[in-house]
Amino acid sequence: MKTNFFSTKKIPFYIVFVLALVLMLSLIWFFCNAHGKRRTFVFPSADGGKNVVETRYLPKNPNKTAVHYYVDEILLGSSIERTMMLFAPGTKALSCIENDKCLYINLSSDVISSGDDVISIKDGIKLLKENISHNFKKFKTIEVFVDGKHAF
Repeated sequence: MKTNFFSTKKIPFYIVFVLALVLMLSLIWFFCNAHGKRRTFVFPSADGGKNVVETRYLPKNPNKTAVHYYVDEILLGSSIERTMMLFAPGTKALSCIENDKCLYINLSSDVISSGDDVISIKDGIKLLKENISHNFKKFKTIEVFVDGKHAF
C-alpha cells in the first residue's frame, strides 16, 4: 500500500523555520557580497564630443586599495566599442597614495606616447580626476604625476 509522505507525517515546524532562515540568510549574503562594488566609468566617445558611461562591478582586491584597483581598471579602457582611451595603451598606475582627503596618483611614462583612439594627455587627466571624484567622494584633491613629475 502506497502512502504519501506529506499526508502521513507532519514536518515539524522548527525544521521548516530553520530551512527558511538559512535560505534567507544565504540570499542576503549573496546579494551583498557576490557582485562587488558598483562603479561607473566615463570614457570619451570616438564619434564626437560626447562621453560614454559604463558600469562595472569591481570585486575586492586583497592586494590593492579600492581606488588603486579602480585606476587600473580605467587605464585598461572601456569594454564598449566606439570609445577612446584616456591614455596610451600600456599606461600603468605606479602608485596610488591616499593621504586624508588627498589622492596622489603616479602614472608610468607611457602616458606621453600617442596613439590612435587616445585623447590628449590634459583631457585624459581631467577625465581621470572626474571619474575618481565621482566614485570616491572622500577625496577633495587629486594630484596626478607622471614618473614622479607633476602633470598639469
